[in-house]
Amino acid sequence: MTADIIVIWAGILGLAYLAGAGLYFEKTGGSSRRASPSDGFGRHVRPLPVRIRRSR
Repeated sequence: MTADIIVIWAGILGLAYLAGAGLYFEKTGGSSRRASPSDGFGRHVRPLPVRIRRSR
């Protein structure tokens, strides 16, 4: 019974570790700039279009 509980806890902690690592790399790996807390998880900000001044 004790070995079963240890295996269950090891599995739970392993999954929690993988979930934390996934969130960390999703937050930091997608962009070259530093991720701010306001960006949220999985949100990608669309770049603003560049306005070009045309001479007449």
